Amino acid sequence: MKLSVLVLTRDEEDNLPTLLESLKLLPVDYEVVVVDSGSTDRTVEIAKEYGARVFFKEWEGYVKQREYALSLARGEWVLFMDADEWLTPEVAQSIGEAVKGGEYDAYTVLRRNVYMGKLQRMRGTRLLRLARRDVAVISGKYVHETLSIRSGRIGKLRGYIGHRPYRNLLHHWEKNTKYAALSAREKDEAGKRASFWGLLFRFPLMFLRYYVLQGAFLDGRRGIVYALSQAWYHFQKYALLFERETGASDSD
Repeated sequence: MKLSVLVLTRDEEDNLPTLLESLKLLPVDYEVVVVDSGSTDRTVEIAKEYGARVFFKEWEGYVKQREYALSLARGEWVLFMDADEWLTPEVAQSIGEAVKGGEYDAYTVLRRNVYMGKLQRMRGTRLLRLARRDVAVISGKYVHETLSIRSGRIGKLRGYIGHRPYRNLLHHWEKNTKYAALSAREKDEAGKRASFWGLLFRFPLMFLRYYVLQGAFLDGRRGIVYALSQAWYHFQKYALLFERETGASDSD
């Protein structure tokens, strides 16, 4: 087995078929390993219909789930995918070339979002997603876990991964608030604090980062909504961190 595609799921019946169909573009032998944390819809049935190896693991946080998925891989290479992502033809071909005889031990890939029904024109995010199994390591704590490597060289894949992170605006804001709370907890436990100036300027600076530097202005009104929503997410992280400092928060 050359490649193991590792996916975490919970109630992903709407997204999973798109991902699993796109994997058929891979010009290399692969297996799909799905780690489910208690879906109540048809997620597990869909995964099995596509021939995936499906395992259940009670939710213990993103890092623990990813590490468990990595432990189940049988391929020489591992590709981490989210259930709301999919491969495009160019990146699938590039993955195949890397796995068959690439000169690097891991590869980053560009990810571009579909937001409010359209592929964003703004700059995407480059993430490390493909690596040799024997050097792959999961880093992080509560949120935004990442794939890294113990040693070796890192190259870049051609093309991009498509990503539909939000069903609608309410889902966007709810998801951001959830991640902001996890991030605030992580920062608090690391001894970080929310400064006065940080709270004051976090929102406008983050808006400028997304709208100008990352090119959200290219997406018109959608870009304004996206940049403002992301700026609010970053402000929330530090507002929640400040709440923890004051002891006003009575739960995690």
